[in-house]
Amino acid sequence: MLRKGVFVALLGCLMTGGSPLLAVAHADAQAPLRVLIDVRSNHSDGAHDFGTLIQLAEKRGVDVLAFTEHDRYSVRLGIEPVSQMLGYSMEHPSLYITGVDAFFDDLALQRQRHPEMLLMAGTESTPGYTWSGIPFKDLSLHNAERHIIALGVERASQVEALPSFDLRHIHGPFELSMAVWWLLVGGVLVWLLRRRKRAVALLLFASFIAFLASWLGRSAVDADADFIARAYEQGLFTIWAHPGTLSGTRPGPMGVLLDTPPYSERVFREPTADAFAAVYGDTDRNTVPGGLWDRYLSDYMMGLRGKPIWAVSSGDYHEEGQSGEYLGNFPMDVWADARTPQAVLAGLHAGHVVAWRAGRGKNYRVNSLSLQDDKGTHLLPGDESLVSGDVVIRLEIGSVPLAAGQVSPDKPFRVRFILDGRVARVVTMRLGAPLEQGLHLAPGAHVLRLDIPHQWIGGMIANPFLLRVR
Repeated sequence: MLRKGVFVALLGCLMTGGSPLLAVAHADAQAPLRVLIDVRSNHSDGAHDFGTLIQLAEKRGVDVLAFTEHDRYSVRLGIEPVSQMLGYSMEHPSLYITGVDAFFDDLALQRQRHPEMLLMAGTESTPGYTWSGIPFKDLSLHNAERHIIALGVERASQVEALPSFDLRHIHGPFELSMAVWWLLVGGVLVWLLRRRKRAVALLLFASFIAFLASWLGRSAVDADADFIARAYEQGLFTIWAHPGTLSGTRPGPMGVLLDTPPYSERVFREPTADAFAAVYGDTDRNTVPGGLWDRYLSDYMMGLRGKPIWAVSSGDYHEEGQSGEYLGNFPMDVWADARTPQAVLAGLHAGHVVAWRAGRGKNYRVNSLSLQDDKGTHLLPGDESLVSGDVVIRLEIGSVPLAAGQVSPDKPFRVRFILDGRVARVVTMRLGAPLEQGLHLAPGAHVLRLDIPHQWIGGMIANPFLLRVR
């Protein structure tokens, strides 16, 4: 999101994929806000209350803290096609259990107590899952850990309107369901025939065949797409969480196989969310030069995709020190024109975001990052614009003090300039020393982004400048 010195000029009838191309000019942008999302409290399955989490966030220099709780954390083994009526549920701590209204009451109280920090809310949701196999043999639970974050909730009704809250897209095992129905209906048919009620038995059998035809002929619903659509209706910003995680496939309790393989391919297939977790506790290859993200952005610039998808950080935080993770290890720098939830969401929607991987005792941030051409067009990460071929990228990185008197190390680190999926340049810089780097771009469409591959400073991924060169 841009502040008051920003104007947007519509350039004639130049179109890109059916959308007007915008030339964006910025006044010198204010410093971005330090934003932390994907934090669980004791309102779902986190260990700490709001007050403790706010104190920890203040120590890490966080400006905006978002509690993204599980809206419904339920494992339900149901009988198709009425899995919500027939089956067994195991409920884990979530807003469904602890109370959505209690969550928002607590949030309102903490906003009054801590006006110095902007507090936001959201959910980490499971759009849907399926079962396969037979209990005690080969029962498997598929995609129960494929999560989407929905950020920006302000009312209980927004949470309750999500399809994950009523489990509408869970599906029981086909094999077990068929066995149950045939045993149930078959038993009734035998009983009716023994009592010489052939007409009733025939009617029941015909109804059962019609029931099977209706069940098996249903069109499959894309649970992910439906969740994203319902979240958009509620005005929420959606993020694919941990798409490349390798921990989702493992043995579970009672011999059940938990089967959520990496889902990066789904992330970059439309319809998709607004953003994806590019930096989090695991590693994946979505943001390597020339990887899935670069290819998706290139397709967008050629008009083959309806919208760009942005990179963010998400830590899946539950408890201080758990698995070596600490609050603030995965922050973002977000440019916003005001210190309000609406302005932060607008900045996220615009892609004005830099994602960080920080370790304990490391807390570095982007003070400024912009691109300017020789005609004066001034862009932030995420902006799309028509520019001249000679551009200058300005970058300054500083530290967020962890304690009074902390001295930042005077060490160099490398910054990569990635142009159209290839590393075009590697530059060495230091904390607090502004960098100006000129580039000459050939006419055409270009995706230009910066990152810091993992070094002593941590790791950073900036969202791209989307450029069309005259």
